[in-house]
Amino acid sequence: MSTNRKWIPVRKSHLHYYDDIPLYYRTPSGNITLYKPAGMTFTDESLSRKYSIDEYFIHPENRLQSIESAQRGFNSELLKKLSGPDISELKNSLVDLVEETLSAPRAGGLTRIPQTVNQMVTGFSERPNILKNFAKISFNDYTTALHSANVMALTIGFCYYTSLSENETRKLGLAALLHDIGKTEVPSHLLKASRRLSDEEFEKIKQHPAFGFEILKLYREEEIREAALGAIEHHEKLDGSGYPEGKQQISFIGRVLAIIDCYEAITNDDRPYRTALSPLNALELIKKDVDKGQLDREIFRGFAYSLTNFKKSS
Repeated sequence: MSTNRKWIPVRKSHLHYYDDIPLYYRTPSGNITLYKPAGMTFTDESLSRKYSIDEYFIHPENRLQSIESAQRGFNSELLKKLSGPDISELKNSLVDLVEETLSAPRAGGLTRIPQTVNQMVTGFSERPNILKNFAKISFNDYTTALHSANVMALTIGFCYYTSLSENETRKLGLAALLHDIGKTEVPSHLLKASRRLSDEEFEKIKQHPAFGFEILKLYREEEIREAALGAIEHHEKLDGSGYPEGKQQISFIGRVLAIIDCYEAITNDDRPYRTALSPLNALELIKKDVDKGQLDREIFRGFAYSLTNFKKSS
């Protein structure tokens, strides 16, 4: 079978989810050929050998099926991993899952994501002390998926501290995980640029909230459609100076994500022209926007205190 640029690389953390998916690999001659057919289950021995092959692939026609298999498998293991001693593997798998899911957002790949968030909310409510550590686990590459996972964890922590209901926590957690989904339609070289963007380039970046809104509104699932509000409003400001619409009447979801999205980005996105800030310096910077009337003061106060991970007294 000849090589094809459309072949989809498989994330090795998800290999054991693909019993029902045919997998392929690249031969020394450069051709891509079948490694295992659909229906063949990995044995313990074969799983132990899986890293001997540098890269596995999925055929493009199996993309959506593979995403659903990864989501189903991840969800089945989630609560067990949340109760384990080391959550770094869980976060790595979650970031891989988000990246895989974002590869086909308009094709229906988000269907099982609400279940993932629901289980994480349940798990975190039983072990709230791990929220702060979960958000702090970092990787070499700062990606949209990593940013989104961090924003979700910080948002759930905020909800926990401010004693929001479990239903509201699930809604906000899902909106947080999906708030930047519109970046899938922004040229990747702009997202990864190691220099300051031109005004024209930044205008393209500023379209991502509207793109995200359009993507999420395609879904029939009510919880995903509700998350669209967070996607389109997380860069809006209360004084009308935000984007993409310059609105001043902003939903609670939008006001929460405007603060947490900004905090996560400026404390983790370290670039040659901009050094990531410490948590305290980041809060001081965001407070300036609060004092200008651009961001919600009460939400900012609640979020700042939530970073200590103490539950608010009733």
